Amino acid sequence: MWKTRFINKTHLLYKMEYRTIITVYPDWHVSNAVNLCSSKVPFKPEMTIYNSVEYYEKNIHLKTTPRNELVKKEKKIGNIINMHNSDGIKDINQIKSMIEHIKSGKDVLSESGMPNIKLVKTRNNELVLFDGHHTMLAYMAIGKEHLHEMPHLFVYNEDDKEMSDQEIHAFFCEHAKEIEGKEWRDYVINWQNEKDKQVCKRIDNNMQELFQSLKNSNNL
Repeated sequence: MWKTRFINKTHLLYKMEYRTIITVYPDWHVSNAVNLCSSKVPFKPEMTIYNSVEYYEKNIHLKTTPRNELVKKEKKIGNIINMHNSDGIKDINQIKSMIEHIKSGKDVLSESGMPNIKLVKTRNNELVLFDGHHTMLAYMAIGKEHLHEMPHLFVYNEDDKEMSDQEIHAFFCEHAKEIEGKEWRDYVINWQNEKDKQVCKRIDNNMQELFQSLKNSNNL
């Protein structure tokens, strides 16, 4: 296991470093309740948020037991920061298929049963969606407005819980160096573009604007 060493006068203290991952699933029987799991994931400083999610999925997810909780504070999904403009949403037909799946009374999940929708919180108290844009758009298309109405996953840091700007740069993957020293909120990623054009200027500032852009173009 990975440990960080702290010197405390005459002796050494060892403290495990970890992230916290929380999975949340709607309770279809109670509108303001969710089934929630919270787990600690060990990590080294060089591990990205993606690495932590992968570790959780492989080693912890299927062993967790959810607890039922009432929602204390509703989170509007329209304000969540997206990582793609509308032209970076590659498969509209996939969204339409998800819409029908949800209408049939089922949730959209990964093959392992984990939420597709994955988020972090910045030090400015913003929520950033780093995976699951198609899924969230599908829930929005059927009228869902709050985060607890759809399965989702949060990744938090151990101490202050929020993620630093440097950690959020990892969402640009191989292009992270291109935005070093810049305001990451000004950019999105489009994996459909040629490699040297995948980092793009932000047009849609949040999920509501992204959803509206797709509607305006008759794609949704």
